[in-house]
Amino acid sequence: VPIIQKHWGDDLAIQRATLVVVPAFTRYLASLSSLADAEPVWSGPQETICIHIQRQELIYLAIVSQEVPPLEVLELLEGVVQALSEYIGKLSETTIKENFVTGYHLLSEMVDSGSVVTTDTAVLRGVVPVPSLVNRVIENVSGIGISAEKRLNVSLSSTPWRPQGIRHATNEFFVDMVERIDAIFGSDGSVVSYDVSGDISCKSRLSGMPDLVMVLSRPEIMDDVAFHPCVHRRKWESERKIGFVPPDGQFKLASFHVAMETSPRALPLYVRAVSSRSEQMYTVEIVLEPGQCNGRPVEQVCVKVPLPQQAYNIGVQCKTGTHTVSNARSPQVEWSVKSVRAGDQGLRLVIQYLMRSSNSSNTPPAEQGVLAAFIDFEVTGYSASSIKVDALRLLRESYKLFKGVRYATKAGSYQVRF
Repeated sequence: VPIIQKHWGDDLAIQRATLVVVPAFTRYLASLSSLADAEPVWSGPQETICIHIQRQELIYLAIVSQEVPPLEVLELLEGVVQALSEYIGKLSETTIKENFVTGYHLLSEMVDSGSVVTTDTAVLRGVVPVPSLVNRVIENVSGIGISAEKRLNVSLSSTPWRPQGIRHATNEFFVDMVERIDAIFGSDGSVVSYDVSGDISCKSRLSGMPDLVMVLSRPEIMDDVAFHPCVHRRKWESERKIGFVPPDGQFKLASFHVAMETSPRALPLYVRAVSSRSEQMYTVEIVLEPGQCNGRPVEQVCVKVPLPQQAYNIGVQCKTGTHTVSNARSPQVEWSVKSVRAGDQGLRLVIQYLMRSSNSSNTPPAEQGVLAAFIDFEVTGYSASSIKVDALRLLRESYKLFKGVRYATKAGSYQVRF
């Protein structure tokens, strides 16, 4: 049963979605060995398309009955997740139910008659009040939030993402640059492909109507750059500097991509993998080797090794870190290492298992062994692309600006193939 749902269509379309499409999509998910195997775009019954994303234990589903670019719907769902996160905090079934009125109000403002209006939380905050304890009690009792006249009037501003009259006791601006490395390793540890993508997220607590200029190192290597509407595009195109009037609060200033030709050749973590078979015993061996990341440790390392469904009697050996074996949908081994530093040796995982004979003669050869292992990690204070904030200048306001910048590099799609 959906936790919360919002429909844009006639009564027949609503009944079709509720009684036919959602149950069919639920059955489709239940038929899979893992939710990760679900297609993001799935052809549903009665000429409908189900487009979904999964974040933690929650699934966000959009049902469309007309031709629409899937990427637009996926972007809308990402915007829904971001807006709900900023309003509610950590998202779970319990927190969404506790803030049902706020969530429903956000969905109503983000989409009108099936067309996307905005997913910008800076604009939404001028329309939908951020929930508080008092607000939540009023909403649960009466079903309504605070009155419109108590909200900031965004429409009076020439910048719809920033209302007039904002005042803060201290003027602060914080930047988080988080990069993700997508890499594929061969079984011998060679790098088959890799690239870097990143987000520049900000938290603004500035009074008045400030105009900021952010100067980056190596901006020429950035491509596929997507900016928040507050950015002056001409300044970026002519000077490769980011000029903007920031929204109040948290927002994503930009996202970017760095191609393989310009990404650094030194990766934080290298992976080798060997798979072998002796009669009925299968053996998988994975070795981690620390790379170069300016002397900073690679933290929260987690290696996930999905095993075939027929695997049983699974044995695991590792001298460093801890391991768990999960059999929820299909067997999987997770190996966790708290920290990996340059020079560390003996980072080895060995998995041995037996295979049940398949009753079906159509079982493909790929089912008879491990195909890939997936690695997750984080390096704080490190920029994989070497892109950094060189300067942040304040214009149009005379107060002193306190600023801070943090860097982090995480694993995106980081895997080794056997």
